[in-house]
Amino acid sequence: MMFELVYCSKAKKDTDSIKIFEILKTSRTNNQKFGITGCLVFHNDIFVQIIEGDSKNIHNLYQNIEQDERHYDVNLLWEGYIPKRNFNDWSMAFHDLADGIINEEDILTFEQNLFQLSETADKTSPASYLFWLNVRKQIIGWLV
Repeated sequence: MMFELVYCSKAKKDTDSIKIFEILKTSRTNNQKFGITGCLVFHNDIFVQIIEGDSKNIHNLYQNIEQDERHYDVNLLWEGYIPKRNFNDWSMAFHDLADGIINEEDILTFEQNLFQLSETADKTSPASYLFWLNVRKQIIGWLV
């Protein structure tokens, strides 16, 4: 059986795209090495992440996440076993809104696309349901 976990947290005020790219680089390497898949959404200074893999590897990763000084108010929303992965081919996805000139229309399009994805995504496990629920709430400006 596969283990999955979902959490949310708040980014420290000095979190910028350079720090996000550092997180991505490390995460992509380590996730592949330890067989971890999932999805991380960072928007409006909030992280929402779902991770899945071997129970021991997920717990070790979450301990590191809790101690990471780039964010605070780390809240575990759910953890448990699932019959199969929900994010088979997802190591870590990211879209940088800081590329080029950003205007309100670009941000609105990004939010609409993310919201649509949250509506159509597989929500067969409690963790995936809570992950996408918090992504939707993040877009409209409030968390569970």
